[in-house]
Amino acid sequence: MGIMQFDEFKEKLFAAAKKAGFEEFEAYYSTGESFKVNIYEREIDDYSVNSTNGLGFRGLYNGSIGYAYTEILDDKAIDLIINNAKENAKIIDSSNDEDIERIFEGSEKYPEINNYNQELENVSENDKIEFAFEMEKKALEKDKRVKSVKYCAVASFSGSVTIVNSKGLELHSRENGIYSILIPVVNENGKSDTAVAFRIGRDFRQMHVEDIVNEAVENALAYIGASSVKTGKYKILLRNDAAADLLAAFSPIFSADRVQKGMSLLKNKVGKKIGSEALTIIDDPLMKDGMASTPFDGEGVACYTKEVVKEGNLVTLLHNLKTARKDGVKSTGNASRPSYSSTIDVSPSNFYIKPDNLEFNRLIEEIGDGLLITELQGLHSGANSISGDFSLAAKGFEISNGKIKRPVEQITVSGNFYNVMENVISVGNDLKFGLPSGYGCFGSPSLYIRELAVAGQ
Repeated sequence: MGIMQFDEFKEKLFAAAKKAGFEEFEAYYSTGESFKVNIYEREIDDYSVNSTNGLGFRGLYNGSIGYAYTEILDDKAIDLIINNAKENAKIIDSSNDEDIERIFEGSEKYPEINNYNQELENVSENDKIEFAFEMEKKALEKDKRVKSVKYCAVASFSGSVTIVNSKGLELHSRENGIYSILIPVVNENGKSDTAVAFRIGRDFRQMHVEDIVNEAVENALAYIGASSVKTGKYKILLRNDAAADLLAAFSPIFSADRVQKGMSLLKNKVGKKIGSEALTIIDDPLMKDGMASTPFDGEGVACYTKEVVKEGNLVTLLHNLKTARKDGVKSTGNASRPSYSSTIDVSPSNFYIKPDNLEFNRLIEEIGDGLLITELQGLHSGANSISGDFSLAAKGFEISNGKIKRPVEQITVSGNFYNVMENVISVGNDLKFGLPSGYGCFGSPSLYIRELAVAGQ
């Protein structure tokens, strides 16, 4: 027999799982389509249209959960899945009852959110390509110091997730989105600078070429003439995008799984003060137009909005069913499953530092003398999410007498994220999110940090 529809395949798979001795089991089916175009030197440099779908199976066999997955829904795949999941279950140590994953019977009710804009599906590939060409053209025309465009892309995606299990749970959600990214290169006196600007959302009509071009080019030009600063400790204003990047790098510390494995210093810290009163961190899977919004998590648990840190106090860690059972609490609906081939983990959704009401310029005035950090580089290699330590190349501006004085580069900013949380003095009103990953979407307003060590000249 050839390729089957999901419903037919699921019926056959579940019958086979039961016959093979699986006590409980689940199918996680996801579909996805993506489009991307890159423009370079007025030509299409890269163009791709992809569609993926696949089914992940997990089942309880002899007291252990086994995983398997397939990209083709046919009779042959059923035998392979059952055999692979059995073998997988046999090699997992199930001597500790707390470590056994469970198939979830379902939450009492699920939130209704809409992550899908039908109108976005009507935007033609030509429209997206034209938009990308226009970004590059307008960037090159914007200022004679714009010598080239390093990166210029428009990408869109749509997908769905269906979770069905032997306990009667049936869940379905779908989403789509589009984003544009521009990185111009400016040059003056033989020295080059770049800056990145992007827009992401579910409504193509709300994306404007001029907005993206103006932001990217103006930010790149602002770095012209940058030099280093003297090594020392400085009051720091972390601009919203840099603060969001730092939060993303250290977000794993809030995972209960990491805490239980000794890979986070937040053990026994729930209910205790871990940050300044200015700091509130929220995980909001129900955020309207949030790029990581979802009504249910990777295990089918209903999602809800929660304060993870409230005014400096750690309210909760992020849990899936297994970590929640170990800690004797309820799952927070943060089981993650970035794809059908993944196992269950823990991750945030729309995870952000709550904004206050201070304007950006007010924060600069408040600092008086210090540094505005606009870019942090090397977050993958220069940040240790277990100890909290980081040492990162950075760019930005010197602040003097409450005003931006000059651009700064060739500096390294060092500190510890746990200390940063304690040293947040003021929070801006300019909340901004970065691009989503399979592990959440991270946002922050600009943050005034009491001090960080800066290595310069």
